[in-house]
Amino acid sequence: MATPKFYGKPDGTPFGAIALTEGTETVLPKTPQNEYRVDGKIVSEWKLVLVSTTKDTIIGDADYFTALQNIEKYALDSKKDSVLVKGLSLSELESLRG
Repeated sequence: MATPKFYGKPDGTPFGAIALTEGTETVLPKTPQNEYRVDGKIVSEWKLVLVSTTKDTIIGDADYFTALQNIEKYALDSKKDSVLVKGLSLSELESLRG
């Protein structure tokens, strides 16, 4: 399962970020807000961070839940609480940018 990182917005509220890296099969949680907490509090805002190995940089991000719907077409397997995503090409990754 992809491991989230947590950051603070300017107002101090946390958001979660999960990376999807070019060419790497990744298991993404379908409901990270139910699985992860910061200081015991629910984190409601999530981003999918898109990482290119070709360009060796972050190429963008997207709202996690919107991106998750778009990722379904790249799923190798799906369970109740997670989805296994195939290793995406650079152009496939770029198509997910918000």
